[in-house]
Amino acid sequence: MKTNLFAPFTLSLLAFAVSAHAQDSMSQHTDRNGNTTTIRSGQPAPVNYGPAPSFEQLDADRSGTVSRDEASAYPPLLNDFDFIAHHVNTISRKQYERWNASQNRQ
Repeated sequence: MKTNLFAPFTLSLLAFAVSAHAQDSMSQHTDRNGNTTTIRSGQPAPVNYGPAPSFEQLDADRSGTVSRDEASAYPPLLNDFDFIAHHVNTISRKQYERWNASQNRQ
C-alpha cells in the first residue's frame, strides 16, 4: 500500500488559500454583563496612487539613477525598492521600466 506523504501538506495549503481568500470577517462577543463587543478584521482598501511617474520625475538629482530617497516620492516604488535594486542603493532606468511593466503600468 502506497502512502501519499504530500496529502497533509496539500490539505494545509488548501486551507490556507481558503482562509486567505476570506479577507474580511466580523465576530461578536457578549460578556456576562450583557455588553457586546464587535470585532472586525481584514485588509484596508488599496490606495490608488495613480499612474507611475516618469523616470525623469523620480530622478530629481539627474544622476541617471533613482535613490531610495527619490523613490520615496512614489510609495509603491519605495515598497519594492530592495527587490528592484537587488539590495544596492539605486535603481537604473531599465530596472524601473521593467518593474513598471510588471505592475501593468506603462
